[in-house]
Formats: sequence, structure tokens, C-alpha cells
Amino acid sequence: MNGSWKWKALMVMAAVIAMAISGGGGGAVPEMMGRDSLRTRTDALHGRTWVLGLDNVRVYDTAKKTLIRQIGLPSWSVVAFICMPDIALDRRGSAFISSNVQSKLWRVDADSFEVKQFEISLLERERWDIGFGALAFAADGTLFAMTSSANSLWKIDIAMGRASLVELYPPPVKACALTGKGAGRIERSGQR
Repeated sequence: MNGSWKWKALMVMAAVIAMAISGGGGGAVPEMMGRDSLRTRTDALHGRTWVLGLDNVRVYDTAKKTLIRQIGLPSWSVVAFICMPDIALDRRGSAFISSNVQSKLWRVDADSFEVKQFEISLLERERWDIGFGALAFAADGTLFAMTSSANSLWKIDIAMGRASLVELYPPPVKACALTGKGAGRIERSGQR
């Protein structure tokens, strides 16, 4: 093991990402789910459930089971692929949404519901034409994403509009979901 590999491994472990294949109900109430629901995430701190649909995001009051807002995603696209797009919530309760077709992310502000689109450049892989599937925030607030082909993990820098490849050995095998955990290690499970 050389020092570079150890440093990368420590960085990944410090980010505290655990891989799972669950795909994510996230505690949604069945009445909030529609036929077009791709992913759901529950924000217990703010009492909201976010449901990613085929052409929008719906935000529900979890306790009352009522729709708060339906938000369109401009220029967003999805295809039936290895991994579906995902939604991850940051500490403020804002939603980040991936496209499994394009290396772009959409942010929906938790307070104003304003949508902002981010083009993400894949450092050292600029010619790759691939989107992101799974998304997860680490305990330190770092955003990670799996490519929609489920073969590589990326550390996303939203402010700079770029992503850097996280070298993992062995590489992930068809992991279509990421979950931020506090265990201090990386866990992988096989495809269901």
C-alpha cells in the first residue's frame, strides 16, 4: 500500500458512506406514493417527505400526510437504466436530485422551493457521458454520488461544479443506493 492509497481510503472512511441496495422508501406514507414515484426521502427534523416522480418532486407534511408543494424540474430527464435517479437531503432540508442520464444535479431549496440546476464536470473523465444514480451526504456534509451504471463513486463539489472519482478497492458492483452512516467504515452489499 502506498501513501496515496492510504490517504484516499482514510478520506473515504472519514466521509462515512455505506453502500446498500435498498433504493429507498425512506419512511414514506403509502398515500404519498404515486405510480410515478421513483424515490422518497423523509426529513424527520423538518417533518417532510420528499417524493421524486417522473417529472416533478412532491413535498408532503409527514404528520398531516398533506401535499405542501409540487415542484417541476426544468430540463430534468430519466430513463429506465441500471440505476434510477435519486434524491438526497442536506442538513438544511434542501433536496438534491440526480439525473441518471446527465451529469447534472438539481437543488430544491427547503424554504423557498426554488430550483437551481448544476452542471457537474467529471474530473479526469470529462468525455464520459453518464449521469448519477444514488446520492448521499456524509456526516461532514460532503455529497457523494454513484454513476447510474453503478460502477463508480464520485465526491461532488457543488460550488465548483465538479466531481472527483473516489478510488475503491474492490470497485462497487451494481450498488444503486448510498446511505450516510456514522459507523466509520464502508459497507457493500450485493445486488438484489
